[in-house]
Amino acid sequence: MIQLFQFQRQASSQMADRFLEYQGNEVLKGTKNNPQSVPFFQSLAALTGAGKTVILADTVRQMAAPLAVAPVILWLSKGRVVVEQSYANLSYGGKYNHLLGPATVRLLSEYDPSDVEMADTPSVFFATVGTFNQKDMDGGNRNIFKADIDNTGTSTWEALAERKDASGVKRPLFVVYDEAQNLSEQQTQLLLKQQPDAFLLASATMRLPQLMVQEIDHLRRSGRSDDWLVTSVQSSVVVSQGLVKSTLSLAGYKSPMEETVSAMLADMKEAEIDAAEYGVDTAPKAIYVCKTNVLADDAFRKDNPQQPFGQRQAPPILIWRYLTEQCGVDASEIAVYSNLDVHKNYPLPPEFVLFGGGEKDYAEFTAGDYRHIIFNLTLQEGWDDPDVYFAYIDKSMESSVQITQVIGRVLRQPGATHYAPERLNTAHFYVRVDRNETFSDVLSEVASRLGQDAPEIRIVAAAPGSSRPRELKPKLRREIPRTALSSQDAVLPVETLLAGMLDYSDSVKNTTGVGSRKLVQQTVGASTQTVQDWEDYEESNKVSARWIFHREVLRLFPRALDVASTADERFDVHLGVGSKAFDQVKDLARRVVQAYVENVYLVQRKPNPFVVGPILVRDGEFEKFTNSLHGGYEDLNDLERAYARSLDKTGHTWFRNPPRSGYGIPLVSVGDTSNFYPDFVVWTADKVICVDTKAPHILQGEAGRKLLMVQSRTDTPVRLEIRFATPGEFNSAFERLSTDGCTLWGLKSDGTRRAQHFPSIDLAVAHMVDSTAKD
Repeated sequence: MIQLFQFQRQASSQMADRFLEYQGNEVLKGTKNNPQSVPFFQSLAALTGAGKTVILADTVRQMAAPLAVAPVILWLSKGRVVVEQSYANLSYGGKYNHLLGPATVRLLSEYDPSDVEMADTPSVFFATVGTFNQKDMDGGNRNIFKADIDNTGTSTWEALAERKDASGVKRPLFVVYDEAQNLSEQQTQLLLKQQPDAFLLASATMRLPQLMVQEIDHLRRSGRSDDWLVTSVQSSVVVSQGLVKSTLSLAGYKSPMEETVSAMLADMKEAEIDAAEYGVDTAPKAIYVCKTNVLADDAFRKDNPQQPFGQRQAPPILIWRYLTEQCGVDASEIAVYSNLDVHKNYPLPPEFVLFGGGEKDYAEFTAGDYRHIIFNLTLQEGWDDPDVYFAYIDKSMESSVQITQVIGRVLRQPGATHYAPERLNTAHFYVRVDRNETFSDVLSEVASRLGQDAPEIRIVAAAPGSSRPRELKPKLRREIPRTALSSQDAVLPVETLLAGMLDYSDSVKNTTGVGSRKLVQQTVGASTQTVQDWEDYEESNKVSARWIFHREVLRLFPRALDVASTADERFDVHLGVGSKAFDQVKDLARRVVQAYVENVYLVQRKPNPFVVGPILVRDGEFEKFTNSLHGGYEDLNDLERAYARSLDKTGHTWFRNPPRSGYGIPLVSVGDTSNFYPDFVVWTADKVICVDTKAPHILQGEAGRKLLMVQSRTDTPVRLEIRFATPGEFNSAFERLSTDGCTLWGLKSDGTRRAQHFPSIDLAVAHMVDSTAKD
């Protein structure tokens, strides 16, 4: 069963928190005699691969839990493929179904008013926007607007607008729109007529139709800022958690298709070898993006389908023939997904697998698990495959193919984890161009896109004629012990806090929440609005204390639940959202998490060590070292270079640890899901020492102290140490005394920090690796 990453839980909880706060504090538009609630609004901005579907599913579950009446959720997207994928994953038996909690999941075409009336759990309905996006609803032929087969005369769309429960109470409606950049003015108008209670839009931008902007402006005028309207997921967290590839390699070729594809296939073979050697369960795949029904060497002339297959010059056919006839690729592993012209008198070979039906062919295409996919950007929105590592893109002959449109298809990381070989953490692009200027434009475009969406993803570029990145394998096999959390010291402090929990079973005053609403009044025909005062009213939505406690702990530090039992009947009591008891239980959860973090510690694990793998470097752009585990390293800044040279002088084997995809250690701190990646690792006879040069900002918190006190194992002669070294002279309070020399950080016997100064980096590093040295 899939579990949310902490950053995903934080995003879903933030959106749900804002919704809960909005309940009872709704903005009302219209007049005092005819007020209407402005829907709650949240835009989820997240990098491709961040898990928008799981975040939205968990958000919906949290939003629905405290409502007195189970809601209806309308889950939409423009593309049928996206809807089908989300429906499959969230319906019963799907890998994300449990994230919705107890809910019924159906297609909107299966909407039954009687089922909705009797439902005691949320009802989720999936549809494409094409299902209802039609101006003339009465004259349309779409099933959603037709009367039900029992001839009651009520269309699905009208029934959805009613959506009453058995008591005649109108159910809340949440509209979830995936890929919301496709939201149109007309769709917004139709959706607003449904009087939804909430909009959740998964989009990286706030470029929205004017009608939606007008609704949001009501919220802005009532004091909701743009920061409140958007929940953003930091791309750095997505990268560090291994959900996307950490590097993008962009190589340009001013050469024939055959030479470009040959280079890609050679690297693809190396990736297969790396995967087998390091036990990575992935079979790297490749995609080929090109024009379809034109001549390969003349994009302004059409390829003639009325000729034998061997004489055709359409790029997909030429690529297919090269793969099968020259490269030995089995035709059963290749799929051509495009509207390739075919004449009945000149059929394609039977082994040529063509999917020309667009969405109609998508299910069969994905079932085939092809390793080479040739397409022309008509491959359906929503398709991406984590195993796709390699992309050939034909930008020659003034092709309009945009590289940024393809990046998302190659960005996801298989297994949601980074691997020791750097090649298996890299998205590889092989771009065929006819001019060097074209490649420069491509690089600028990619850098701009990733600079906005994911600046943490490293770009390695090789222009046409320059050397491409090559792989450097380790000279020796070297392992680094992994770490784990030990929580035995946290049990008693957490149990003590839980024992002191208040019993709210007989309390009414403290368990009742109070809300208020603000009216935004607009005179008909006028452009200005008047904001009225808040009006208090009693809020009746309630949730169990257990739900409140679990939700807060999961948001802050999920592992704390390992030692925090909520079996006590005091957690059975239902509390009003926003009540004093509600806030007190949240505060208890925060104190439990803090107690857990303060008492948990890192221990060295014996099994499953991290094995250092190959790295990618460019000839002429890396510095060579004598004792480094690899032949050398590139992209070293001045400070890193100084430490690297000092480490090399010690004679011990060492390596430069790549950020976000190398060896990582969890940072034990409240609300933080990131890992700590030391700059260097050095091996001595009895120690593996992780060295970092960024000490002060890490060491000032609880996380830094725990990094310095990783508990070693007694059953292994090698122990793991983490050391921080900072240029300059510091005292233990992090005050810089001078810029001279280097300061090593450690812990005294009483657990307080020690700052040890050395006249030079060389002396500090020599002391660090000396097994006989005493701090």
